[in-house]
Amino acid sequence: MTQTNMSREEAYTALMRGVKELDLSGPNIPSNLVLIGDQAFPLAMNACGQVLMAASFYGRGRVVVLGHEGYLTAFPTLVENALTWLTGSSCDSTTVGVHQSCKALADNLSHSSLQPKVGGFCEGLGVYVTDAYCVGPEVKELVGFLKVGGGLLIAGQACSWAEEHPKQNTLLGFPGNKVSSVAGIYFSEHLGELGTLPVPPQIPSNWLAVA
Repeated sequence: MTQTNMSREEAYTALMRGVKELDLSGPNIPSNLVLIGDQAFPLAMNACGQVLMAASFYGRGRVVVLGHEGYLTAFPTLVENALTWLTGSSCDSTTVGVHQSCKALADNLSHSSLQPKVGGFCEGLGVYVTDAYCVGPEVKELVGFLKVGGGLLIAGQACSWAEEHPKQNTLLGFPGNKVSSVAGIYFSEHLGELGTLPVPPQIPSNWLAVA
């Protein structure tokens, strides 16, 4: 199925397949994600209406954003679904590049059909996995990668960064936002409320949809 005829609902179904609930009760405290535009959609929304995981399309590529880097290993089914969905964009490669900071995820994929390759971003990848803190030097390359059909899984929280940079606008200055924002997803400085979230059959639009 091509990018143009895959609806957000179909994407949501593929991403959440086999996931009945998400235990976000801790210890990882995520960022609330801010979504804009008509391409981005939530994957996990808490009782306060905060989005803690999201996905989007950009150019011919796809993006999945998790509100804390700990989620990369805490939710293996969701992450494997995400990587499978991300490799389904128009890029031909099935190689998953994994930043050194996310090496634990690569270890989890050792028995998967996906081909993890630990290291920095490089040509020839189908998907790239990174935390939201170290993408600064590669913003231009990653945005270009998405535009031509690459898949990006990026995870982190901006709350600590915001505390360390009180005079800066988090939506503009936080490193991860310089990449994810092109797809309409921003890491905010606001902490997400914790809890165990049911996974509804359709994209959650408010708490009534997921209660």
